[in-house]
Amino acid sequence: MGVTEANDALLESWELQLGEDAKRPRTVQLYLDEVRRFATWLADHDRPAVNPGDLEAVTRPDVQAWLADQRARGLAQSTMRSRWIALRSLYGWALAEDIVAVNPLEKVTVRRADAPPPEVIPADDLKALLKVCAGTGFFERRDMALFRFMLATGLRVSEVVGLRVDDLDLRNRVVRVVDGKGGRARMVRFDPGTAAALDRYKRVRARHRLATRPELWLGFRGPLSRKGVPTILDKRTAEAGIGHLHPHQFRHTWASRWLSAGGQEGDLQRLGGWENSDVMRRYGAAQATDRALAAYDIVDPMDGV
Repeated sequence: MGVTEANDALLESWELQLGEDAKRPRTVQLYLDEVRRFATWLADHDRPAVNPGDLEAVTRPDVQAWLADQRARGLAQSTMRSRWIALRSLYGWALAEDIVAVNPLEKVTVRRADAPPPEVIPADDLKALLKVCAGTGFFERRDMALFRFMLATGLRVSEVVGLRVDDLDLRNRVVRVVDGKGGRARMVRFDPGTAAALDRYKRVRARHRLATRPELWLGFRGPLSRKGVPTILDKRTAEAGIGHLHPHQFRHTWASRWLSAGGQEGDLQRLGGWENSDVMRRYGAAQATDRALAAYDIVDPMDGV
């Protein structure tokens, strides 16, 4: 049996195992494509030396040489890691099945790619968005209150649409939020301007035909849904002549503005309802460059030169 036939037989058995592990068809195909790409690289580079292109004969130096070649070609870290994950799956299975005596990926790792910085809404876009919501009609006052509230509290869309009228305390500027991920309640504060916008909305809401409903946010046919908020946002961004925004950007923007103003990460985590502090580090890292650039003029290493 030639190398190609042996590799095909190996991958056929592995594919059966991936199916048994309930991997999604798209994931299975991705894994197979990446391993076949690796086999082609092996053959093109006369690796392994004993039998070029043979997946079962691969050693750790072969894998390390492959990774070095990927880096030299400038592949993105995320791409390298996805290819490494496919190989890790193959050889982990092959070792468990006694197909190979040693896993060639043992102690060979590829770190995760750095998460991209959170997308924040530029200040000018925020001003333009709120400007088109100015007015005294129901929808103008609702949308003004909605966007200000999302920006002031950083609530998730599911939390926003889940609010009831009784959850608001305008006098103390707090809202009771029930976290959909665990059912735990937390209190979140908002600013006086947002409190005023919410008060204006509640006054026009009182004249809505569905005013007796307990849900805070109402539309024409009923309470707002998770799908309703993006629809409203798309309509208003088009009127404002700004680029597309997604609702979660309000949460990103709230967190970014909090840290930029000197707010503490621990307070941000509690208000935002995050369980994992890693998210805080991501937001903090997004602000690190801005802080460093601002610090340059304060430090001024060229002073006196």
